[in-house]
Amino acid sequence: MRRWYGLFVLGLAYAGGAYLVRYIPNPMVPGALLALNMVFPVLAGYFYGPLSGAVVGALGTALAALLRADLYDAVAILPHAVMGAAAGLAGDRRNDFLAALSVLVGHLLNLLFFLRLGLMSIPSTTLGVTLLGLTTEVTIDVVAIMLLIVVLKRWLYQEKGRW
Repeated sequence: MRRWYGLFVLGLAYAGGAYLVRYIPNPMVPGALLALNMVFPVLAGYFYGPLSGAVVGALGTALAALLRADLYDAVAILPHAVMGAAAGLAGDRRNDFLAALSVLVGHLLNLLFFLRLGLMSIPSTTLGVTLLGLTTEVTIDVVAIMLLIVVLKRWLYQEKGRW
């Protein structure tokens, strides 16, 4: 029961985070919205396993796409599911940094999908602004994920008496 509660909270946090940052432009993709909510599928995957990360990634992104009416979110459903699963595989090995870097998988898959579907053009990806935006967003995501993993592990292990 606790696992489903945690997944439910992470899924709602994903959609809520998407809604809260709906007016902040994405530094990587002009016209898209900021994707700091990508942290939540990574946390779900890390703490609850690859399937849970994929479910939170897919359902959270779908709900975010409905809340924000953002085409980029709709396209990102599959990449975010893959990202959550990748974080789960890293989490199975308890590799915190590798789990945090799984957000890079999500960003790169998003970029490929956006290019393939014509939401971005290839010349725009060579612009320094796009590359700087990708670097900035990934860095912020990795720092946020690492911070949350440390805090949540401490909280979980304290609760179980292992800290």
